Amino acid sequence: MHQMSHPIKSVVFDLDGVLIDSRPVMEISWGLIQEKYSLVQPFSEYFKHIGIPFIEIMKAIGVNDKLIEIKNDYFSYTHENIEKIKAYNHSYDIFNILKNKNITTGIITSKERKNTLAICSKYGFSPDEIITPNDVKRGKPSIDSGQEYLKRTGLNSKDVLYVGDMESDFIFSRNMNFHFLFANYGYGEISDMNLNKIDNLLDIINYI
Repeated sequence: MHQMSHPIKSVVFDLDGVLIDSRPVMEISWGLIQEKYSLVQPFSEYFKHIGIPFIEIMKAIGVNDKLIEIKNDYFSYTHENIEKIKAYNHSYDIFNILKNKNITTGIITSKERKNTLAICSKYGFSPDEIITPNDVKRGKPSIDSGQEYLKRTGLNSKDVLYVGDMESDFIFSRNMNFHFLFANYGYGEISDMNLNKIDNLLDIINYI
């Protein structure tokens, strides 16, 4: 563990697999989608691709019809089941800890804005900025959401530490020249052994 080479002014989080465990809700929603649209792709195939925009996941797993309808229904189902989402330990605390250190916070996620705001409200997350696919043309790992975050905050790339749990998060951070922490407790695996990794959210403090 070591501090970053440049002082961190902002910590930005992915949502699913970093601040919350929403996998059970995703699986419920996918089952309902499978039934309604007669999809044969198992949840495990969908889950391998999370972290990129929903429609891109659909195309990656061979679903090419009724994409908008499927997307709208999927996020409607996840919203209806929000009570089954669990927050990771210290996910509420970390925002207050960082703010007390005069470090701004943000969320950059592939989850729809309506659902993201509902989750933040439910768990008391208080980021200074939230960027969702509704705010940009292209989602992660494209740089659009990162550029939007810098535009809103007036920060430089080297000021920002991004915390993610998928390879797409790492690629996004690299594309943006953000510092990066890999959430070891999340959903993804990553082969780069040189990455800084955390086992819980409070470990972030060791890097700032």
